[in-house]
Amino acid sequence: MTMQDFETLDCPYCGEPVTLALDASADDQSYVEDCQVCCRPMLVAVAFDAPDSPRITLRREDE
Repeated sequence: MTMQDFETLDCPYCGEPVTLALDASADDQSYVEDCQVCCRPMLVAVAFDAPDSPRITLRREDE
């Protein structure tokens, strides 16, 4: 994985694909990002357990 890479996952609200920019220079991350399609807030958790394979979890904010 490069210093900044992109991953595409499905929004937990509308199910549409969204692209997230990942910063591999930082440690594990947790933040809120609005869906690019429906604009609802998604909870994003990124864990860099192994090189080249981040573990990304998207959850609804209202769960």
